[in-house]
Amino acid sequence: MTTNARSVQLWTRDLGSCLHATLATVLLHGGYDPVTVLGAPWEFRRRPGAWSPEEYYFLAEPDSLAKRLALFHPFESRWHHGGDGGLEQLRDALAVGVLPIVAVDNFHLPFRPAYRDVHAAHLLVVYGITATEVFVSDAQPPAFQGPIPTADFLASWGSLNPADDADVFFSASPSGRRWLRAVMRGPVPEPDRRWLGHVIRENVRRYRQETTADVQTGLAGLRRYLDELCSLRPGTGAAADALSELYVISWNIQAQAGLHAEFLRRAGVRWAVLELAEAAAAVDAVAHGWTAVRMTGAHARVWQRRRFDELRWHSAELVRRLEVALARLDRAADAVSG
Repeated sequence: MTTNARSVQLWTRDLGSCLHATLATVLLHGGYDPVTVLGAPWEFRRRPGAWSPEEYYFLAEPDSLAKRLALFHPFESRWHHGGDGGLEQLRDALAVGVLPIVAVDNFHLPFRPAYRDVHAAHLLVVYGITATEVFVSDAQPPAFQGPIPTADFLASWGSLNPADDADVFFSASPSGRRWLRAVMRGPVPEPDRRWLGHVIRENVRRYRQETTADVQTGLAGLRRYLDELCSLRPGTGAAADALSELYVISWNIQAQAGLHAEFLRRAGVRWAVLELAEAAAAVDAVAHGWTAVRMTGAHARVWQRRRFDELRWHSAELVRRLEVALARLDRAADAVSG
């Protein structure tokens, strides 16, 4: 028997990971625009030591993962554990129109370049199940949508994802037959100019608020985090661990920045507000500033040689770009409300 084997919409962005891509597919399936829902929030949050080696890691607590990524919408999610009868849970979700997002290991997926080569934690969407196949949708390049043998799916979904020297950032994180149920829980706001002004001011407020003792937030938290990172002694275990964390946590922080820039750019075109276009360009510069920090950190972890000097320079440039973006956002909020 086939359970909902109709194709779903692939969605991804160059700076994005499987986290935004899978949530976007779920949103599109429900008739919602991912750029509006996932692109409205923009923030920096880090809890020291609170990260896991997964492509989809994002600090959401105390909110659910979907809620933190969609702060201005009633989008909620909850992790479930499939266990031995996991496929029945997925069938039940599909039967009521819910697309399950499942945690998998790329090593066991025939369509991934890492197939039988590299272990790495990943997310994809399940949209159909038969007696012998599971239909999966994965927008991350090389992009795939279609059936795979149930045995391959179960191996990937239940993988121990052991530590793998070929991917030290996203291995050593068991799939555990986990799946994420993400659903819009109420009416969505009207994306008019008033709402847009509120969104921009709230994002700026969070970036300028004081960082807390246990969670580094906003501009001050980013400065503190990067200062701590750049003060580590190259070649030590502490430095290697910290640089692994940087590579993991910064991907979806970067992805959010890139998506927020797209959100602002679209609004600028819609209402012909130049200040929104300028703010979008500044936020986009921050997103690409994260690329330099993230990749230099990865190189510093492996090669060390003078990479920490480069990391300090790119970190200072990232902070400078963020300060510019916040000033541009202030102007954009005034222009939208004026």
